Amino acid sequence: MELKPRASDEPEKERRNDFERIHGDHLRSLLEPGEDLLGVAAVNWQRSMFKQTVSALGVTGGRLIIQPLDRKGKMSGEQPVFIRKDEITKGSYGGGGGMGSAPTSLIMDSASIEVKIKTTKGEKYKLMLMTGEGMLGGLGGGPSQRNGAEALVAFLDPGSAI
Repeated sequence: MELKPRASDEPEKERRNDFERIHGDHLRSLLEPGEDLLGVAAVNWQRSMFKQTVSALGVTGGRLIIQPLDRKGKMSGEQPVFIRKDEITKGSYGGGGGMGSAPTSLIMDSASIEVKIKTTKGEKYKLMLMTGEGMLGGLGGGPSQRNGAEALVAFLDPGSAI
């Protein structure tokens, strides 16, 4: 017996949780003249040891836009954070599972990435996001999430791929 993915007759249903569709227009409204939105992704922004915020991430050629969301995935009313490329003193990314040998770590390493950014002002940002691929790809945002993750990695390390 062969299992085949069922194609939906309703393309909108497949994009129900697509962050680009949901938050792309708002992120585009935050762009400067001549700036293009290269990718949109859902990220978990770890602000401190005990505080994390789900946010919409917009990636442009020259900066990152982090828009905090509320518990329902809507705009929280908090102001977005803008991180310009020239303000980043250190940026790194790697597997989001902690690089352990446990099965859950291996799965998360293949399906998510952790990004750490330090700015010239001494601010530190830690973002976790699904790559939109692998076993959890469909649940992790699918193609739009993949595009956002690739745009983020290319922003931090031009010429690289996840």
